[in-house]
Amino acid sequence: MADSRHRHARKAPRRLNISRAILPTAGLLTLATAGALVVSHDPASPVQAAAQPKQDLFAVSAEKTNDIEISRSADRAPLTNEADAEAKVKGTRFAVSDLEVHAAAESSSPVLANVSSGKTVDITGVTKGEWAQIIHKGLPRWVKAKALAKEMPLGTSPCASGSGAERGLQPDTIKVHRAVCAKFPSIVRYGGVAGRGEHATGQALDIMVGTGNPIGYDIAAFLQEHRAELGIEYIIWHQHIWRPATSGAWRSMSNRGGATANHMDHVHVTTYGNAAG
Repeated sequence: MADSRHRHARKAPRRLNISRAILPTAGLLTLATAGALVVSHDPASPVQAAAQPKQDLFAVSAEKTNDIEISRSADRAPLTNEADAEAKVKGTRFAVSDLEVHAAAESSSPVLANVSSGKTVDITGVTKGEWAQIIHKGLPRWVKAKALAKEMPLGTSPCASGSGAERGLQPDTIKVHRAVCAKFPSIVRYGGVAGRGEHATGQALDIMVGTGNPIGYDIAAFLQEHRAELGIEYIIWHQHIWRPATSGAWRSMSNRGGATANHMDHVHVTTYGNAAG
C-alpha cells in the first residue's frame, strides 16, 4: 500500500510538466499558422484583388508642394524690366526729410520702405495731387512731393569734418555751422559753446579763419545773403558789426586790444536760436 501511494504521488507532477510543455507549443503553432496565412495569400484571390495599392508618401508630398508653388507663382506680380524702369527715370531729388515710400498715391497705402533725409531718389516726373512717383528698387512707388527738393536746404547736411562743434548749440546756430562747412570746406576750426554772452546760450558761433585771411570777407558776405534762411541776428568781422535790425550797413567797433578780441581772425555769428524758416 505504501508503495502504491508513493507511485501515485510521483505521477501527478509529470502531468503538470507535460501540460506546461504543450501550452507554449500550441501558442507557437497558432502564430506560425497566422503568419503562414498572411504570407500564402493567393495573388488571384478576391481579398488580394480588392486591396488598394499603397501610395508613395514622398510622391504625394511633392505633388502638394508643386501645387502650392504654382498657385504662389500665379499670384506673384511680374517683375518690372530693369531697362524699362531706368527709361522712366527723369532725374533725381533729395529727401529733405525722412520719406515713407508707399505702394500707391494714398496715405492709407502700405508703407514699403523708408528713405533717410539727405538721400537721393529717382523720379519719373509723374505726380498725383500731393504725391510724386519715384522708382524704388526697380518699381514705381509714391512719396509726398513736398519732401523732395533739387538741392538740400541750406544748413541741413552734417559737416564732413564732424559735429563736435554743434554740441549745445541752438538749431539756427547748427544751421550756420553746416552751411559754412558745406560752402567753405577748408575751414575746420569753430568755436561753439563757451561761458560768455550768447556763446553760453548756444546762440553764437566763431568761424576761425586765421589773421589776415581774406576768406573771412567771403564768409561774411555769404552769411549776409542767407541771413533769413539761417536765423542770423548779427555778424561781426574785422572790427565791424552788421545788425540788419538796426542798420543795413556795416558799422565800425571800438578797439578791444587784440586780433581775436577785434575779430580779425574769426567771423562771429549770433543767431536768434530757432527762428530760421
